[in-house]
Parts: sequence; structure tokens; C-alpha cells
Amino acid sequence: LKHPHRASAPAVDAMGGGASSKKNWQRGFHLTSNVEDDVGDSYVQVYPVWTIAITRNQRQLASATSDNRINLWCLVTQQLLIPLVGHADTIWKLSYSPDDLLLASASSDGTVRLWEVGTGMPVMTLPRNHANWVLSLAWSPDGRRFATGGSDARILIWDAAEAVEAAARVADVVAQAQEAGDYEQAFFEELAAEEQARADQAKRPLVYWQAHEKSIHDLCFAPSESKQLVSVGAEGTIAVWDAESGMLDCRLMGHIGAVNCCAVSPSNEELLATGGEDHTVRLWDLGDVDPGSNAAKTSREKAIGLNLAHFTLKGHEGGVAAVRFCGDGRLLASASKDCEVRIWLPNLQSPSLLAKFGAHEAWVRDLHWSSDQKSIYTAATDGMIYSWEVPKKWHASPWQLEKALKGPSRYKAADQH
Repeated sequence: LKHPHRASAPAVDAMGGGASSKKNWQRGFHLTSNVEDDVGDSYVQVYPVWTIAITRNQRQLASATSDNRINLWCLVTQQLLIPLVGHADTIWKLSYSPDDLLLASASSDGTVRLWEVGTGMPVMTLPRNHANWVLSLAWSPDGRRFATGGSDARILIWDAAEAVEAAARVADVVAQAQEAGDYEQAFFEELAAEEQARADQAKRPLVYWQAHEKSIHDLCFAPSESKQLVSVGAEGTIAVWDAESGMLDCRLMGHIGAVNCCAVSPSNEELLATGGEDHTVRLWDLGDVDPGSNAAKTSREKAIGLNLAHFTLKGHEGGVAAVRFCGDGRLLASASKDCEVRIWLPNLQSPSLLAKFGAHEAWVRDLHWSSDQKSIYTAATDGMIYSWEVPKKWHASPWQLEKALKGPSRYKAADQH
């Protein structure tokens, strides 16, 4: 191992200097679709928020609530833009494409839907290819593909760009057919049928595979590497895949019980954070299991994976629901059933707790950093979405912000294929 000092997987405790930070991480505004009573003192109807997502340009936030709706909020005016209706069951995951043009949603109804960010219009419902609930979803960094994971323990890779482009071609031909004269009608109808067949094909998964023994709770791509996909499962393992072939690079274990969430550092794609039902956040160095190494080979052969030396970050008093690195990778935030958010310094030499704060009066389900790193947004089963002010020291540099806001050009990515 590269890091013999980690063989005992040291625990980093929550106590210590600077851990409490009331004055620093101040609460800003809130968003909610809860219904107030006549006086406005309390809520007569609470709609728990299961998941949120934020556009790269920081203008829009999407939330999925217990009434199976997706609400699009304007972060400039803090007003509700439009509710998106269509899913017939719980929506577990929302994710904006890296170019901010599409919103993808994954649901217990077995479907994945794509929505137009600018209008809220449904773009398409992808055919049911998961046997049951769709629990997790992640876009590749180039924005052309996304992965989904389900309670059927399978991962599916979808070509979103081709599916959307193919559907647009069908619409164009249909429009032309309506304007065509009788003489051209037959030609356009035949063309429309051909394009429809191509569009149906484009909506099918490119590749899929059995990835875990139980439900896949979360997926994440390495921010700079479209091939590297990480998945975590209810059975307690963490798997790293080649997303193009579905080949396993390595499988790791260490959490006690289910692993709920994962994130790859934007500044080091070998640094992986996971959060578990065992109340811990853990940091892993994937450099220790290079795909060609003996350790990786051993990990692939074991159904339960390799117990790789890693850091265990303790302090949460409930299951960890979300872990997220900020855009430049300097900080890691975790959200938990204990109603708290913790901010960690995630270096692989000696990670430590920077701050902690009570965020909600209920289980914190999700959190996201804004691109400029001036805010963190949290969402919980109390139906509230809060913004939190990040201390100035941790704001993104102008260079970092420019890089973060740029995102991929889908057409540039297309040219490379």
C-alpha cells in the first residue's frame, strides 16, 4: 500500500477546535411547497423533499416532493417557476445535465424522464428497462450520457444526447409531412417511419449489467473522466466501473451495512467519499487499487470486495444521506438523518472536521454546493429547502468559477465521437 499509516483506518472524531460554527454558516433564504395555516404560524400540510438539484449557472433549483411532483424554483427571485407532473410514484433522484439544458428524474414508477429546463416541458419518458424502482442517476461529465441504478441492482447507461436529437429529427419530419403536398406525402411518411425506428432504438440503454447484490443507492462519474463510474449498494460494497464496457475495475468494502451515497473529488479523481447507514463518512484513495494491481484483482474476485485501508470520519449520529465535494474539491459536505450538516477538510493525509450545524428539524435528505461556492442548499423531510452562506475563504476563485460555469459544449463533445 502507498499509505502504510492508514492500515488501521483511523477514526476522525467530530470534536476539536473550530467544529462549531454558528456565526459562519448562516442560514439565508428558504423555499418550500408546504401549506401554511391561516395565520401563517405553522404548516398544515408538509411535503417532504426527497432530492434537489441545481443548475450550473445557479439560476434554477429543482426539488422532488412527496406528492410525486418536481418543482422548478428560480434562485434569482426565489419564486416557484412551474411544477412538473408525470411521475406516478416517489421521485428519488433529480439531476441537471452539465449544459443546464435537460433535467433528468428517476422514480419508483420504474421510469426515467427528461424535461426541458427552460420551459419545464417533458422531452421524453425513457422505456422501462429497470425491473423495479429507479433509485439513482448521474450524468457523464461530457453531458452526452447518463447512468441509472435501481432496486434491481443493475446499472444502465443511456445515450441522452442521441435520444433527444433523434426525437427532434422525428418532430422535424412530421412537421414537414404535414406541410407537404399529396405527391410528397408518401415520401415523408416513409421517412418519418424510418426516423421513428431510429429514435426508438436511441431510447434503449447502450449497455447494462448486474452491479450489486442489492439496490444501488447512488452513482457518480469522476468529474473529469466520462469512463469512471462509481456505484454504492445496499449490501455494503462500493464498485468502480468502466462505464463504456461495464467492466469492474475494483470493489471495496468497509462500511457496516448499506452505503447510501458517494462522490468523487473534482480535484483528484482518485479521492472517493462515501456515506453509510453506519453514521460514517469514509474517504478512499483509488490510487491504492489501480485497475492493473494485485489489490484490484483481489477486490474483483471477492463478492464482498476488498477491505482497503481508508479514513473513517465519525461524528454524525444517524445514517449519512448525501456527500458532496465543492467545485474546487477543498471541502466535503455531508448530510444526515441526525438533522445536521458537517463540513470536512477532505485531504488524504489527515482529514478533519471544519464545521457542523443543525440544518433542519428532520432528516436531511440532500445537499448541493452552488458553482461559486458561496452557498450550500439543503433539503429535508420537513419540506424545507434552505440556503446557507459559506465563509468567504472557501468561495470559488474567479478562475475556478469561470471553469465551473463553462460546462461542456454538447456539440463539441459530439464532434469527438
